[in-house]
Amino acid sequence: MKKRSWITPRRSHWLVFLLALGVRLWMVGESSQVDPAFSHPIIDEQTNVDMARGFLAQGPAHGTPYWKPPAYPLLLSMLASPWGDVGSSGQPVPVSFSWLVKILQSVLDSITALMICRLAAAYAGTVAGLLAGVLYSLALMPVFFCAQFLDTTLFTFLIVVAMTLARSALLESGSFGWVPVGMALGLASITRATGLPIALGVTLVALWQPATMLLRITRGSLVILAFTMTIVPVTALNWKIGGDAVLISSNGGINFYIGNRSGTSIGEDGLTSVAAGPRWNRLLARSSDLPRPSERSQHYYRLAVQEITEAPGDWLRQMVRKSAALLSARDVPNNKNLVEETDRNRVMQLLSFSPGSSGFLVALIVAGLLVGRRGLREDDLPIRMTLLMMALITLAFFVAGRYRVPLMALGCIVAARGLVVLAAHRKALLLYPLLLILVFAIPVPGRELMQNYCIDPVAIGNVHEHRGESQQAARWYLRSLEQDPDDARAHHKLGHLAQEAGDPAAAITFFRKATEVDPDFTASWNSLGWMMIKDDPQQALRCFQEAVRRDPSYTGAWINLGMFHEGRNDLRKAQDAYQRARKLQPERVLPPILEARIQLKLRAPEKASRLLQMVDQTLLAGDSEELFQQIEAQIHTAQEKTQEKEPEPSTSPQEDTPDDRPEQRGRVG
Repeated sequence: MKKRSWITPRRSHWLVFLLALGVRLWMVGESSQVDPAFSHPIIDEQTNVDMARGFLAQGPAHGTPYWKPPAYPLLLSMLASPWGDVGSSGQPVPVSFSWLVKILQSVLDSITALMICRLAAAYAGTVAGLLAGVLYSLALMPVFFCAQFLDTTLFTFLIVVAMTLARSALLESGSFGWVPVGMALGLASITRATGLPIALGVTLVALWQPATMLLRITRGSLVILAFTMTIVPVTALNWKIGGDAVLISSNGGINFYIGNRSGTSIGEDGLTSVAAGPRWNRLLARSSDLPRPSERSQHYYRLAVQEITEAPGDWLRQMVRKSAALLSARDVPNNKNLVEETDRNRVMQLLSFSPGSSGFLVALIVAGLLVGRRGLREDDLPIRMTLLMMALITLAFFVAGRYRVPLMALGCIVAARGLVVLAAHRKALLLYPLLLILVFAIPVPGRELMQNYCIDPVAIGNVHEHRGESQQAARWYLRSLEQDPDDARAHHKLGHLAQEAGDPAAAITFFRKATEVDPDFTASWNSLGWMMIKDDPQQALRCFQEAVRRDPSYTGAWINLGMFHEGRNDLRKAQDAYQRARKLQPERVLPPILEARIQLKLRAPEKASRLLQMVDQTLLAGDSEELFQQIEAQIHTAQEKTQEKEPEPSTSPQEDTPDDRPEQRGRVG
């Protein structure tokens, strides 16, 4: 009697799912302890969370026409609905919300591992399915992104769902199985717009299958129809509410330009994105004269094509470098510094030596492509087409760590099938060590880039500053100045650190330098004015005036300007400044309180009382609450004195009515 194999489909499915989930939850738990940005989203993570906050406050029309695809931020907003409020723009989120998002992403990615296991088993047997599932369960980069506020996990999940549905559709004799394929690809595309070419590729697969011409056209049409119906709501919002013909999002043009423009420095090498700050601002300035996002996006596509045609040799060399990076063992940094993340995260350290590390996995995928080609069948054509399209898309833009993750997900199927073939042909086993050496020998990206690059050091420094880790924050700000000495944000942040450390001279130097490198950086004009009030009042006044001149909507500068005038007993000018601040941000508690204080000094307690009634007392805290109570008591005292002194009604005319008193006209005392 033949002994039954222990590796049954059911057991392999459970093993893969539980292994994937356990590793990912461990990663989330470890990140909650060692990642400073665990609940303080930065850079692209912050963009996603802020977009979700906008959806919570204003609905899906917020931010139209969309800069980034809306599906992932929409998911975040749905998860945030029990909280109702997950903080203001640019601020941390509740730790409980961060845990919920990252646990859900871990579950989604574990289901992705399970689907990969099932697909590989369908193509090459149960053993291959188990190998593919285990490889993805231990894959370093997919595990890492489960603990980030990024769309990588959701996009990969939807792509694998589409491949699973496409295989089922290929095995059916009818046509309607292609409808959910189109819907899944539509959802993937509104998560990451690079799904658009993949949808085109899968449509070609539907048209390619052996059948009558009518059946082929029907299948392809159903994919396109279902796909179109899925993305139409996004396009309609962009068009009807945003007033622009943006299909999904408008960031494609600038990303294409970043990935294909000439140059070899950071943000020009075809590998990395452009750091926030002066470089990004200079890039945006190239389209600042164009009013519509769609026009700006098209402008960047034209700029890229222009640079490619002007120097085709440079562009070809860049494409060689990008191709090398696509096959490299090293993941190109994106958002955070992967070297530092790995150094402090035990899970990443362990996975760096597992078969799921990027180098081992890329070599396995290449080996699978080379030795497993004879076993290819028609029903895995969607996977082959999708792998090809994703590789081309990645090369067309820039090769960052998160853009290789979907490739690795489907690549695990190819790698597992290759391992089965290698096991059956032992002589071919020599191929893998050679490929492994080659993959690790590729010098792209360079070690220096790996160790030093971060898309925005100021953002990471800000997280450390928020956590009270001023020394770490200063190191990141100084790193930003090493990359770009004209980063006004870094000068400004260092100024605040010096101010808090009790070094006003250094603070003034940093704030002044920020205004020199970027005269429109109004926050430093405001801070510089505040630091100079005591020693140089006239210069302080000029700084406040410069801040509100360059940015008339800068509420904080109007408040400081009002306090400056109030301190010099120029009450009418102070009142005007506070009033401007109150009208700019009616929800802010400080301006009406300060304006009420001015009305008290002008002996108008009734007006002061009406101003205090505008204040939402639930938002009061600390100094603002104490000031509110103080002024409220003064108003009460002033009203009592007025009632005590109020004369009996008289029919004779008064020489000076209350509305025409000298202090009401601004002549005080």
